[in-house]
Amino acid sequence: MGKNIIITSGTAGIGKSIVEKIAKEADVAHLIINYGHNEEAAIALKESLPGELQAKTELVQADMSEEAGLLKLVDYVKEHFDHIDWLICNTGIGTYMKFDEYTMDVWDKIIRTNVTIPVFLIQKLKNLFAEGGKIIFMASYSGIVPYSSSVVYGTSKAAVCFLAKTLVKEFDGKQVCINAIAPGFIETRWQDGRSEESYQRINAKIAAHRFGKPEEVAKITYDVLTNDYINGTVIEVTGGYGYFG
Repeated sequence: MGKNIIITSGTAGIGKSIVEKIAKEADVAHLIINYGHNEEAAIALKESLPGELQAKTELVQADMSEEAGLLKLVDYVKEHFDHIDWLICNTGIGTYMKFDEYTMDVWDKIIRTNVTIPVFLIQKLKNLFAEGGKIIFMASYSGIVPYSSSVVYGTSKAAVCFLAKTLVKEFDGKQVCINAIAPGFIETRWQDGRSEESYQRINAKIAAHRFGKPEEVAKITYDVLTNDYINGTVIEVTGGYGYFG
C-alpha cells in the first residue's frame, strides 16, 4: 500500500534530492512538499516528477520558521490525511554572523526554526502516525563536532540530534522509528560564495577530499526510511571529516 509522506523545505538542495529519491523508489499514496517562499521552484519540482506522482503531490506553502506556518501545514495535513507514514523534517537555517554580533532575535529565530517548530509539528501530528511510521530530522555534523563558524547553528543541531534519541519513547506504542541524518559539508546553496581557499582548506580535512552531494545525503535518508531496525540513531554523512586535522 502506498505511503503518505510529508517533507518540509523540499524544493531545493538536500530536500529536493530526497523528493527525487522518493519519486524513483517509493510507493507513494500522497506526497506533501512544503516550501517557504519560492513558488516557482516548487512548481518546477512538481512538474519534473513522473506524471502519475504529480497527481499524488501537493505543494503547501508555509513558512516553517513561524508558528503560523506550522499551524497552516498541520491544518492541511489533518484535513487531507487519515494517517502519516513518513515525515522528513528538513527545514533549517543558520548564520555566519560572529558570536559577538548575535542578537536575541537572531538566536531565537534559528532555535525556533531548527528545533521548536519541528518539535511541535511532531506533537500536533503525533496521533496521525501509522504503526511502523518513520520520522527523519535533518541535523548536521556541526551538532556533533563544534564548527567555528556558527555557535547557534551547531547548538540547534545538537538539540536535533538529541531529539532523534529522546522522542523514540513518545512513540513506543506505535513503533515509530525516529532518526537524524547529520551531513557534513554538502554542495548546496549554503556554499554559495565560498572561496577556493576555503574549499581547499576544508577538503584537506575530509577523507574523501571533496564536499558531498545532496543526492548522497538523500540516498542514506531513504535507506533509513526503509529500514525498520534503525531507531534513535544519528547517522553521520561527512566523507570522513576530521581524519586529516
